[in-house]
Amino acid sequence: MKRYTIPTIFFAIGVTLQTLFYFSWVSFTLLTVSCLLLALFLYSLDLQSLSHPQTNQTPVESNNNTANELENLQSFPDSETNVVFDTNPQTPDHVSNAIQEEPKTKEILWKIDPVLYARESVRLVERNLFCDTVKEFPFSFQSPKLSSIQYVYFDGKEFKECYWQKSEILVETDDNPVEWNDWEESQIRESLPVISKNKRKLYVPLTINANLFGFLCFSSKEEWTNEDIQVFWEEATHLSEKILSKREYAKVTRHPFTKLYNVSHFYQIAKSSFETAEKKTLVLLKFIDTNFQSELAIGLNHMGTKHSVLGMGLFQLEEDLYAALVPNERLDSFSSFFQQFVAELDELGYPSEVALGYSNPQIPDLKFDGWIKKAYSSLEESILYHAA
Repeated sequence: MKRYTIPTIFFAIGVTLQTLFYFSWVSFTLLTVSCLLLALFLYSLDLQSLSHPQTNQTPVESNNNTANELENLQSFPDSETNVVFDTNPQTPDHVSNAIQEEPKTKEILWKIDPVLYARESVRLVERNLFCDTVKEFPFSFQSPKLSSIQYVYFDGKEFKECYWQKSEILVETDDNPVEWNDWEESQIRESLPVISKNKRKLYVPLTINANLFGFLCFSSKEEWTNEDIQVFWEEATHLSEKILSKREYAKVTRHPFTKLYNVSHFYQIAKSSFETAEKKTLVLLKFIDTNFQSELAIGLNHMGTKHSVLGMGLFQLEEDLYAALVPNERLDSFSSFFQQFVAELDELGYPSEVALGYSNPQIPDLKFDGWIKKAYSSLEESILYHAA
């Protein structure tokens, strides 16, 4: 039945009913307008079907066509679209190029100003050394009166809690301030042990050779006595010796200002690294006409070790010359990281030019001296390139 038959029948029935029962021009007008609008609506549907002839298919026909297309794909194993079903597909060149051109979201390296970050990092070196010693040599719970221990670090001005221990559980804290009175603090600053007024806390300084590293606060539900001081003092002295030993070692192996590994430690580590089976590439970096180069080198050291692309970190060979021993399998990661590092410095207002020199130990018959000289030679070529 044609679409326009419906409004025609509807109009004829309406006219017949009005003629038989009651005729009104108003109702006749409404009937006429309604039938015309219905006819116009059906006419618009015809126009749409003519402009999109493929949408005229029924759901059954559409499903049949899809099934036929799948059968055709499966019947041609050499078709390009067959890679969808391949467990190890070979991506076409134009597709692989498009994938490589897609930008990858990288983690932002600089969260704060580079100079402030570097200075704060240097300030925290002594604290980190104290914390590492505590984790390596925690206090033993031998006294039945002991309930918990606070490990407090002294930076030369203030005392800050860094660890809290309960039995064998050691928990790191966020520089919590110490709750005590002025008299108790003054005794600790004089490197003297002290018992709190309520007898529930015993403060024992971590000190040796007139160096005050911090103190231990022993808490108890019972009362401490003067006899208890000697027992805990001996154990605290053992921990103080470990802290002093690590500090003295750091003075020998690290630069006094940047806290990076110094040149003497570099040759010791480089020699053993060259002789090991795990080969590493020697990378030399020299900042050229760069402000705050020491601070930027400190930031590079911390971020490079955090992202595992610098091995054990940077070595400061001269005032503006630094070295790194990069594992060969991490060279690509180091290159990508370093490009992002310099690009972000430019965006933050610290434009930097860095000359790089490389030396790979996998060259046949290469000796240690030749390995070092090759890196310096490569660095000189990079410096001349930047000068040109």
